[in-house]
Amino acid sequence: MKILLLIVMLIGGSYLLAEDGSSLTSPKPKTPEYLCQRWVHSFEEQQQADKDSIYRPKDFKEFPGSRFRMQYIFYKNGDCEWYYLSPDDAHHFKSGKWRFDPRKSTLQIIKSDITESYRVTELTKDMLRIAPIEP
Repeated sequence: MKILLLIVMLIGGSYLLAEDGSSLTSPKPKTPEYLCQRWVHSFEEQQQADKDSIYRPKDFKEFPGSRFRMQYIFYKNGDCEWYYLSPDDAHHFKSGKWRFDPRKSTLQIIKSDITESYRVTELTKDMLRIAPIEP
């Protein structure tokens, strides 16, 4: 009977959720150590129905030509720059701030009077995968 109880506990334990709501088998980013670099939207890698946006480091590959490709630069001091989509195609970087909540794996990008919130679903040195959080 004790063996059966132990087996049930081991199997059931694999389905438990961690304190932040993430599965124990799918690691969530806990620190933004890889975040502080220049990220370029790699929309060619995304699935059409996927809500996540995939970003790669600027030097990861040669990105195909595009009229506009979103980019972010995150600095360790909490400053950031984001690529502004200009109506006259004179795209340029604008300054902002960023915050990362490691418990919830959320990233906030503050663009003057607008704050955008994202769930970070993957963060490695070569990939930033984020999904918008609707207010």
